[in-house]
Amino acid sequence: MRLPLIPPLACVAVLASLPAHAQDLPPLPPRSPRTASYTIEARLDVEKHRIEGKLLLEWTNTSNEPLQRFPFHLYWNAFRNTKSVSAQGTGRRSARFGDPIRERAFGYTQVRRIALRRESEEDLTPTLRFLDPDTGNPDDRTLAEVTSATPVPPGATARFAIEWTSQIPHGSLATRAGWVHDYHFIVQWFPKIAARYKGKWNAHPFHPFTEFFSDFGVYDVRLTLPRGFVVGATGRETDRTDNADGTQTLRFVQEDVHDFAWTASRRFLERKARFEDPAFPPVDVRLLVQPEHEHLAGRFLEGARITLRAYGNGSAPYPYANLTVVDPAWGSASGGMEYPTLFTSGTNLWAPPELREPEGLTIHEGGHQFWYGLVASNEFEEAWLDEGLNSYFEDKAVFESLGPLGVERRYFGPSGGRGARSGWPVVAPRVWVDRGHNQLSLLRSAGRSDVMARRAWDYRNSDSYTVNSYGKPALAFQTLEGLLGRDAMDRVLRTYARRYRFAHPTTEDLIAVVHEVTGEDYRWYFDETFFSSNLCDYAVEARNRPARPLVGYADAEPREDPPFVPLPEDIEEPKGPWDAEVTVRRLGEVRLPVTLLVEFADGSQKRETWDGRDRWKLFRYPQGAKVVRAVVDPEKRIALDVNPGNNGWRDEKGLARRAASKLSARFLFWLQNLLELHSVLG
Repeated sequence: MRLPLIPPLACVAVLASLPAHAQDLPPLPPRSPRTASYTIEARLDVEKHRIEGKLLLEWTNTSNEPLQRFPFHLYWNAFRNTKSVSAQGTGRRSARFGDPIRERAFGYTQVRRIALRRESEEDLTPTLRFLDPDTGNPDDRTLAEVTSATPVPPGATARFAIEWTSQIPHGSLATRAGWVHDYHFIVQWFPKIAARYKGKWNAHPFHPFTEFFSDFGVYDVRLTLPRGFVVGATGRETDRTDNADGTQTLRFVQEDVHDFAWTASRRFLERKARFEDPAFPPVDVRLLVQPEHEHLAGRFLEGARITLRAYGNGSAPYPYANLTVVDPAWGSASGGMEYPTLFTSGTNLWAPPELREPEGLTIHEGGHQFWYGLVASNEFEEAWLDEGLNSYFEDKAVFESLGPLGVERRYFGPSGGRGARSGWPVVAPRVWVDRGHNQLSLLRSAGRSDVMARRAWDYRNSDSYTVNSYGKPALAFQTLEGLLGRDAMDRVLRTYARRYRFAHPTTEDLIAVVHEVTGEDYRWYFDETFFSSNLCDYAVEARNRPARPLVGYADAEPREDPPFVPLPEDIEEPKGPWDAEVTVRRLGEVRLPVTLLVEFADGSQKRETWDGRDRWKLFRYPQGAKVVRAVVDPEKRIALDVNPGNNGWRDEKGLARRAASKLSARFLFWLQNLLELHSVLG
C-alpha cells in the first residue's frame, strides 16, 4: 500500500518568507511531474552481500506517440565480468578491473521476471534483450529492453512489476557502490527505466565516466536487513518493524526525487543537527559518521549548514525536510557521491582546518542536491551543467564562508579512494590558494584535449573528462560572474534554478536565461569557452624611457628604439619626464575583454579597457611620470586565465634586482601550482 501523497513540497508553505530577491523571480513548481514512481520491497543478505527485491513501477508516457519498447538500466552488470563497456573503457571504474580480484568482488543485477500490468498482466520477460547503442559491445548488459505486444498510448500510465536479484560488488571493484566489511552503500541497485528526453529514449550503457539521468517520481521503499544495522536512506523513515527472524524492516518515503539510495553499517555513529534560517525551510540534518572520525562531526554538520544557506540563496531553497550526510568506510570507493536527500562526504584522521576538509567535500556533494537533485540536467551528455555549476558554487561557498584553501603536501600513504584522502598532510603556513586557482593546474595540462561541450564518454581520457566537467566550467562560470557582475550572475542562476526545477534543462536553456536576464547576447562567450578547447592567457609588460622632445612627437615617424640598458646601482636614475609604454598581450586563443590598471611614480593611476580580440594592445604615456606597476585584470575577473603569474609587471631598479624578482615570482608561482597539483592528485 502506498502512503497518501504529501501535498506540494514543504518549501511552498514558506515561499512568502523567502528573501526579497526571490519575490520577482519565476515561481517554484509545487511538485515534479512524477513520471516514474517506484514501490520497492528489498531484503539484504549481509553474509552473501546480495539483495532480493521486487518493485512496482508506475510510469507515464509523456510523449506524443504510443510506445511499446521500454529500456531499463541494470547498472551493476558493469561489474559482472571484464567485458562490459565500463570494464573495457578507460577511467575510474575500469581501472579497478586490472587489480587482482576474487570472485566475491563482482556484482550484477539479474531480472527474474518483468510484467506489464494493465487490464491484464503481460509477461515481458521473454522479450528482454541487452543493447548498447553507443559502442555496440555485445557483452555489455547494463542496458536492457523489453517489448510489449500492445503499445502504451500517450498520456497513459503503465505499471511494470519486476522481480530481481542483485549481487553487491565489492568496494575494491565498484566505484560509488559496494560493500566493505559490514558497510554497504547501495546505489543504482534496482532495474530503472530510462528517461524520455528531447522526444526519444535517453538510454546509454554504463560508461566509465558517465553518471546518471532519470525521471522524477515518488519512492516508497521497504528495506529488510538484520537488526543492529544503522540505516540511512533517501527520504524520511516512516515505519520500523522488528521481525521474528532477527531482522528489521524500515520504510522510507520521498516524493519528487529521481532516485533512491541507501547505506547500512553497524559502525555508524549518528549525529543530528537542525538547519534553521528565517529565509529558508527548516531541514533536519543527520550525519552517519565513522567512529574514528567522530571528532570531525561538527565540521561535517557545519559544511551541510553552509551548503543549505549558500546554495539556497544562490539558486532556490532546498525543499525536502531532511538531509543525510554519510561518512563512508575506508576503502569503500563510495566517498564523494550524491543522491537525492543523501550523499557521501569523506575525510581522514588528519584534517587541518586550513584544508577545508571535510567541509569542502561536504559542500560539494551537498550542493549536488540543488543541481543534480532538483534541476536534474542530463549527466550522460552535459555533465558540466551539474558538475561544473556545482564546482563553481562550491568554490564560492568555501571561499566566502571559510576563506581560501591552504596549500599542503601529504606523506606516508596512498589515496584511500573517493573522498578519502590518506597520508599525513603538511600545511604550508600562510600560503593560500585563491578562489578557483586549484582548478588551473589541470586546465593548463589537459584543457586543450577536448571541446568542453561533449558527451561524457567522448572525452579523450579521464583528465579531459575531469577538467571539462568540473574545473573548466567552474572557472567559466566564475569568469561569467566577473563579466556580468555579481548581482546579474545571481539573478541568472536564481532564474535558471527556479524555472527549470524538475525540468531537465540543457546548455541552450541556460544561455537563453543569460540573454533574458542581461538583455544582451552572450552567445559569443559560450562559443569561446563551453564550445571550445581553447585556453585563456593574458600578459602585461611595460618599459620606461627618458622622454623624447615633445615638439613633433605625435607626428614623428616611428624610429627604432635603442635597447634598454639598466642603470648601474650606484648611478642615480634620471628624474624624468618619461615616455612609458604598457603592452597587454593575448597569449591564449580565448578572446575576452580585459581591464588594465597602470600605476605611476607620482601616485596617479590610469584604468584602460581592451576588447582583447587582437594579439596585443599598446598603451602609451608620453612626457609623464614613470610607470611603476601594471596589472591586467586587476580585479581577477577572468578566472579562466591559466597563468596568473604573468598578469602583473613591477618596475625594479637595476637589472639584477629585476631579474631576481622575476625569477623569484615565477619560482613561487610554479611552486604553488606544483603543490596545488599534488593536493589535487592526492
